[in-house]
Amino acid sequence: MASPAKRKASAPSSSTSAPALVAPSAGSEPKQSAWSMLLVFPILSILAALSVVTFLYQRVVDPLYGGVPTQLHLDKVIWAGSILGGLGPTLPGWSPLLMAGVLLSAMPASSYWVAIYTGRWGSPLYGPVATHALVLFPAIYLGITLIKKMVTYLEAGSQQTSMIRYTVLPGVASSIIGFQSLWAELPFFSSYVYSDNQILLVLGGLAVAVWAVFLPHRSRSASTSSSTSSNAWLFVIPAVILPILPSLLPYLLPPTLQASPLQPYVNPNFPLRILSSVPSVTGQIVVGESIPPPDWVPGMPEEHPYLLRYLRASHSLLGGVWTGFKITSRTQIMVPQLDRAGRPIGDSIYSAFVLQEAARLVDREDRAIKEGDESALIIGLGAGIAATAFANHKVQTTIVEIDPAVYNASRQFFGLPDLGPDRVFLEDARRFVHRRKEQVQAGDVKEKFDYVVHDCFSGGGVPGHIFSLQFWDDLKEVMNPEGVVAVNFAGKLGSDPSKAILLTLQKAFGQCRAFHDGEGLTPEKLSTEFINMVFFCSPSTKPLTFRTPKESDYLGSHLRAHVFDTLAEREVDVKLIRGELDVEDEEKWLLTDGNNKLGAWQKEGALEHWTVMRKILPEAFWTTY
Repeated sequence: MASPAKRKASAPSSSTSAPALVAPSAGSEPKQSAWSMLLVFPILSILAALSVVTFLYQRVVDPLYGGVPTQLHLDKVIWAGSILGGLGPTLPGWSPLLMAGVLLSAMPASSYWVAIYTGRWGSPLYGPVATHALVLFPAIYLGITLIKKMVTYLEAGSQQTSMIRYTVLPGVASSIIGFQSLWAELPFFSSYVYSDNQILLVLGGLAVAVWAVFLPHRSRSASTSSSTSSNAWLFVIPAVILPILPSLLPYLLPPTLQASPLQPYVNPNFPLRILSSVPSVTGQIVVGESIPPPDWVPGMPEEHPYLLRYLRASHSLLGGVWTGFKITSRTQIMVPQLDRAGRPIGDSIYSAFVLQEAARLVDREDRAIKEGDESALIIGLGAGIAATAFANHKVQTTIVEIDPAVYNASRQFFGLPDLGPDRVFLEDARRFVHRRKEQVQAGDVKEKFDYVVHDCFSGGGVPGHIFSLQFWDDLKEVMNPEGVVAVNFAGKLGSDPSKAILLTLQKAFGQCRAFHDGEGLTPEKLSTEFINMVFFCSPSTKPLTFRTPKESDYLGSHLRAHVFDTLAEREVDVKLIRGELDVEDEEKWLLTDGNNKLGAWQKEGALEHWTVMRKILPEAFWTTY
C-alpha cells in the first residue's frame, strides 16, 4: 500500500494543474517560442500573397474600367476585408484555405464577368465598387481569417492575449496596399512573362494543393480515436485532387486572349477582330478592327462605326484610322498610307490629332524657323498620326513614348515610318527632356525643336509630373526660342485641371491660344461637354498667329483640310477657361513639383471619360481583348 506522500505525488490535484494551461512551464517556453517563430513565415507569406493578388486583380480589371475608376475606392474595400476578417467570426478548421484557393482560381473569370455585368449599369463609380466587393473582398477576408488563426495561437503564449488580434490584424490593409508599387517594379511582373490570369490560377491552385496535402495530418491531430478505415478518405482526396488540378485550372481562364494572336482573332458574337493585344507599361494595348456585315455597302446605316481600326490602352482610345471603303483622298491619284503589311489605311478617326499639326501653320515670318530645315518633338505617340504627318512633311521628327507596345503598334498597324537612328526614345518624357536640356547646355547636342506636340492624355487624365512649371522650363531649353508647343488636353472648360494647365502654360511661355476639335458646338455645349482642346504656346515675344494653309499642308486628307480651314472657328476664349482671376489667385493654380494637385482634380473627369468611351463604341469593343 502506497504511503500518503506517494499518493500525493502520483496524483496531483486540480489546483496544481490549472495554472499550467494559462502559462507554459519553463520547459515548454522554448518550444512555444520556436513555434511562434515558425508561424511568422506563413503569416508573412499569406500577407504577401494577398498584396500580390490585389495587384494582379487591379491589372485584370483595368481594361474594363480603367485606372482611376478601378483604384478610386479599392483601398476602402481592402480595409473592410481586413477589419472584418480580423474582428469577425473565425471559420472552422482550415476551410478558409480551401475557400480562398477556389476563389483565387475563379478570380480571372469572375473578375472579367462581374466587371462586364456591373459595367452595364453605366456607372464608373458603383460598378467597380460592386466588382471589388464581389470578387476581391471575399479573398481578402479569407486570407485575413487564416492569419487570424495563427495570431490566435501566438496570443496563447503572450501575456497580452487580446492586443495582437485587435491592433495588428485590422492594420494589415496598409501593408497590402503599400506593397503595390513594389510588385510593379519587379521584373517578374513588369515583363509579363506569365499573364496575370495565369499567376492567379497558380496561386489558387497552390492554396488548394496545400489544403489537400495537409488534410490527413490535420484530421489525425483533431481525432486520434477514429478508425483507420474511417480516415481512409482523407488520403483519397489529395490523391484525386493533386493529379487533376493542373489540367482543371486552364478551364477557369476568361474568354480573353492570353497572348497576342498570330492571326487576327474574330469575335464569334460581334463583327470585330483583334489584330494585336499585349499587356504593357500603360495597360492592355489592343489593336482592333470593326468589320461591317456582309451585306453592308457604303451609304447604308451603321449600328456602330464600321471599317474602323483603333488603338486602345486599358479603357481609353489612343487613336485610330478608317479602312476599306472609308479611305478617301483629295487627289485624283490616291496614294493612301500603308501599314507594315502593305494594307491601306485612311484618315484619323479623331480630328484632335490633326489639330495638333497646326503647330506647323504658325506664321514663320520674322521667326527663326526655316522651312525645309524644321525639327519636331512628339511627346506621347498614340497611333502616330501627328508624328507620321510631320515626317511626311520632311520635318526631322523625334519621338518620346513611355510604352514600347504603343510604338510597336503604331509602326506595324498605323503606318508610322522608320524615323532613323537616335530619333525614338522609349522612356519617361520628364527624364528625356531633363537629360536633353543638360546635353544642350553642355554643347553635346545642337538641335533644338521648332515644334513640340505634347499629347499624354489617356484614361481620362494626364500625368502631373510632365505638366509642372519645372517641366515646361526644361522643355523651353530644348526648344527653338521662337518655336511652338501644342499641348493636348481633354476635359471641361473652366474645370480645375484645365484652369491649372492653362495658367501654368501661360506662366511658363508667356502666350497661349486654345482650340477645340468639336463640330457644331454651341456656346452652351462648349462650356458643359467633355471636349478635346489643344493649347498652342510659344516662348517668343512675337504674336502667335497662323498662316493660311496650302494644299500641300493637307497631305491629300479631307479631314486635315477641314480642320485647318476652320481653325479660326475653333478658337476658345481663354477667359472661359481661366475665369476672372487676379494675380494672387493665379499663383495658387500654378502646377509645380512641390504643389501639384492635378491627379486629384482629374478623378471626376476620369469617371466621365469612361462614360464617354462607352458611348463612342459599344460594349464589345471594350470587352474583347
